[in-house]
Amino acid sequence: MPAATLVAMLATLPLLGGLIRGDGWWGPAVVLMVAVTLVSALYRLTGRSAFPVPFLQLLVAALLFTPILTPGTGFLGVVPTAATFERAWALFEQGVHSINTSAVPVPTTTGLQLIIALTFLVFMMTADFLAVTARCPGMTGGLTLALIVVPLAVDGGGLTWVQAVVCAGGYVVLLATDMWVRGREWGVRVPDGHTPGSRFAAGAAQAGIVVASASTAILLALSLPMMVPSLRTDAFQTLADGAEFHAGGSVTTVHPLVSLRRDLAASSDRTVLTYQTDAEQPDYLRTYVLDEFGGENWTMSPVRTGRESTLDGTLPPPPGRDSAAPASVSTSVTLDPDAPGMEFLPLPYPARSVEAPGDWYVDPESLMVYTTNPPPDGFDFTVESAENSPEARDLADAGRPRSLSGSYLDLPSGIDRRVGELTDSLTEDADSAYERAVALQGFFTGGSFTYDLRPPAVPNGADPLAHFLLEDRVGYCEQFAGAMAVMARQADIPARVAVGYTSGQRGGDGEWSVSVSDAHAWPELYFEGAGWLRFEPTPSSSQGQGTATVPEYTGDGGTDSERRPDPEPSASDAPEPSASPEDDPSTAPAEPTPTPQEEDEAEPTDPAVSASGEGTGSSAAPWWPVAAGVLGGLLLLVAPALARAVVRWSRRAAVASGGADGAHAAWRELRDTCLDLGTEWSLTESPRATAARLGAVRTNGSLLPSEAHAAVWRLALAEEAARYAPDPGVNGSGLATDLAAAVSGARSAATRVERWRALVLPRSLAPWRRPRTAADAVPVAA
Repeated sequence: MPAATLVAMLATLPLLGGLIRGDGWWGPAVVLMVAVTLVSALYRLTGRSAFPVPFLQLLVAALLFTPILTPGTGFLGVVPTAATFERAWALFEQGVHSINTSAVPVPTTTGLQLIIALTFLVFMMTADFLAVTARCPGMTGGLTLALIVVPLAVDGGGLTWVQAVVCAGGYVVLLATDMWVRGREWGVRVPDGHTPGSRFAAGAAQAGIVVASASTAILLALSLPMMVPSLRTDAFQTLADGAEFHAGGSVTTVHPLVSLRRDLAASSDRTVLTYQTDAEQPDYLRTYVLDEFGGENWTMSPVRTGRESTLDGTLPPPPGRDSAAPASVSTSVTLDPDAPGMEFLPLPYPARSVEAPGDWYVDPESLMVYTTNPPPDGFDFTVESAENSPEARDLADAGRPRSLSGSYLDLPSGIDRRVGELTDSLTEDADSAYERAVALQGFFTGGSFTYDLRPPAVPNGADPLAHFLLEDRVGYCEQFAGAMAVMARQADIPARVAVGYTSGQRGGDGEWSVSVSDAHAWPELYFEGAGWLRFEPTPSSSQGQGTATVPEYTGDGGTDSERRPDPEPSASDAPEPSASPEDDPSTAPAEPTPTPQEEDEAEPTDPAVSASGEGTGSSAAPWWPVAAGVLGGLLLLVAPALARAVVRWSRRAAVASGGADGAHAAWRELRDTCLDLGTEWSLTESPRATAARLGAVRTNGSLLPSEAHAAVWRLALAEEAARYAPDPGVNGSGLATDLAAAVSGARSAATRVERWRALVLPRSLAPWRRPRTAADAVPVAA
């Protein structure tokens, strides 16, 4: 049963195959699952109480966990210490961050391996308890169902038929094994009939029940969604990817960058929305504003719902503008009914009024418009917005921000100082915040960066932000927008990241169409008097975002300063790291927008850096697969001998106690010794008959020695007394002496080859080798 339980749980691993990119993510989980299964199987062979099994499993898992996932932190390399738990917690946080901030498939990281290993360790121990200890294998279906929900919730592709068949097959194997074990425990099988025809009919009836049950389940799965339209939705995805609404009126959305990566990876021309506008060149449609940078990613501050934030048609004035300019651009938007519902409306900035069906709220700082109710699949709304095209000279003359909080300049400590030096070198000749902003944008659009939805992997131990800016210079809008926003804050310019859609493409009828591939991210920089303005660092050539446009107010005209030439990643902008501690890559924080790898064949990368300051990529411990393989091979070689030794030790401890239990244990040990040596053992014989046969029949070419034969007789008489006498009165020390003599004599009568085979591959451990009564019906005389 432990082995069947392991098969059932291993069959659930493929369920995560489509969610994770890279190889080896399953390795630690498999090692731990196999280890705890061996512990369960070996201990249960002793026949003792199963109470210690979970504790022994935890002990072995802890000893393996340390060298596999947190190498170098344990005592003698395997015993967990305080450093082991600190490292494990840092990896756990890293893994959670990777899951929350990465699009499917998530790149393999050590943190992700840790989470998967711990999850399957807990599931394996729970399944072992349910299926083996409690003898309720059907209840493990709840664990399987919990794992099935994961790909259904986060992956639009759902499950493949291969994943479903493998998972179901493992579960069926577990149930079938349980029935087989129960049948052997019940004894002789009652025949279904006395003739081959009746037996065939009984088997056909059982097969028919299986076919009918499977057909009914398949038909229901196919027909119910047709009869109940509400079932034809991506409900699981909606639960996982929708908005989260917390107590106290706070509303947050689940990582807009994740949706952005998924949309760009899809490279789909599916229409998201269409709109008509009286603007000659419409601006971008902004959905989210990410204003907080935590050192690894840009996130959106929670927005509030309440009476004061209810949208009544008119929006608050945009922050930072000298005057609330009258709305001059009207846009009518139609959301595609086949597109997922939008809790946040895509709007041109700054919107002045919005007319939309339903209850909506507005954030006065960012002017995002959102709802707490599930939005309909498709609806129309109208937005009036102000033109956002200031003069470049006015921006150059803008003073320091007066009506904006200083939080838009906040950056975490520990950013690679080379990034700050690069920012200083790009902006050192600029005389105003506007000129610094234009210089930063020119750095990205000057031709030395490459737009690619499948950027190469970041080398292990390298800082992703510094690597993107100074080394490979390959990425897409998320990297460009996040990097420029960080550099703008370093240049003392308030900055944030916006997520939404570009203007799309204009049709022949004057209607603009926005598709999934128009999803985009860009930085917004703040200038007093003009407010928040869009900048565009992402290349807009044929190799870049095709519908991205550079705003006119960011051009070189309008000021006397010239854009600083784009520096190459040389010593001037990428100084050689010194030996000082602050230059050590292990102390550099992760890049704000970690580079996702959309291609399945790409080398897995770990954009995060653990709290201990060490890079924790998926190859942080490259030796463990080899070590695990060697350890697994050794365990497979010695496992039978170890299991037999454990059983022998347990029985001898029982023999020493004497009594009926001691006699039974001695007789079973003699039986298994004979089976291991290849000697026949039949349950149809009485103990005396067996003792007589062992003394009279040649065993592997020689007779049993007389001393051993006498010991076998005494063991047989003790077994008879234990079976039938009210008080056997068997002495433990005498049993132990006789058992040792009998076993020694049986081995001496065997050949050297048989003795080695009994040691390495003991037959008594194989269930099919154990003696049992015949299953055929006993003929009855008429």
